[in-house]
Amino acid sequence: MAATIKDVARETRLAPSTISKYMNGGRVRRENQEIIEKAIRKLDYHPNSAARGLRAQKAFTIGLLTGGLDNQFFARLEWQIEQYLKERQYTLYVCCYHDKIERAERDMRFLIQKKVDGILMVTIHGAERCVKIAGENHIPIVLLDRGLKSLPVDYVMSNAAPGVYEAVEYLIRRGHEKIGMITGMNFHTSKDYRSGAEDGYRGFQRALADYDIALDEEYLIDGDFSFASGYRCMQELWKRERHPTALVIGNYNMCIGAVTAMHNLGIRVPDELSVITFDDLEFSKIVTPPLTAVGQQTDLMAREAVDLILRRIDGDYSDFPRKMKVRTLFTERESVATLYK
Repeated sequence: MAATIKDVARETRLAPSTISKYMNGGRVRRENQEIIEKAIRKLDYHPNSAARGLRAQKAFTIGLLTGGLDNQFFARLEWQIEQYLKERQYTLYVCCYHDKIERAERDMRFLIQKKVDGILMVTIHGAERCVKIAGENHIPIVLLDRGLKSLPVDYVMSNAAPGVYEAVEYLIRRGHEKIGMITGMNFHTSKDYRSGAEDGYRGFQRALADYDIALDEEYLIDGDFSFASGYRCMQELWKRERHPTALVIGNYNMCIGAVTAMHNLGIRVPDELSVITFDDLEFSKIVTPPLTAVGQQTDLMAREAVDLILRRIDGDYSDFPRKMKVRTLFTERESVATLYK
């Protein structure tokens, strides 16, 4: 005989109303969430989603609009969002717009037709059009990775400025003053958006200024966050008359491209060039030498985004618009040399 909500309540020693609230996407204590999930697995409880949706007037589905899943950072973020939504008995629809705003708008309308309860969206230039479409259809939306300045809207992103500041400060304390950066400024900077690229570059500038080190444009070069641009930027940087002693790389894909170029150019890390990457994924740990890195907490970003969109679905707009920046984590490895004057 199939387990019921009363069986889960009996197993957890919690009130049936608490179990029901959790199953319907409501907020319960974190310790109670864990107890309920353990009981659900033990009893193999499967709620009647159709009946639950009729009672709550919800579809228990969330849409995710993302550029694509070929980027490991966003693929990991999507997977963790999906896991947290499963815990809350929600289904995730994923649509990839491949950096085309027209496709993003089309996908937005598709999700609306599917009657999703809310939408999470990795921000793209032109995203305000999608935000307006969601608003016109009374569907909550939370932006990911970049904030939008031109409209009041919730967003969750990494706090890149202090992360990059910490990386540059680490280099300075080890004697580096010729510090370069491969950025994504031209690709992701706009007066309408609050981007991680913009914040990271601001942290880079501030660290140099705080230590009275002049910013040298010769050591800066812009990419577009792709492997190809990381490779190209590293080649172009090494063709210049003066070279940095240390380099901060703005994201994971550019890092793989840049490190590949370093290998082909015969640049020895860290003897000839010290390297710190923004994004701490598998490559940082397996490459030789392992890379010192500023890591984004995708797990925490996913949880915050899920909690926020479910609160909006429940009608809680007490803190709207919520502008949330998740702190980064600095990890020291073997890719930075210590210089002595």
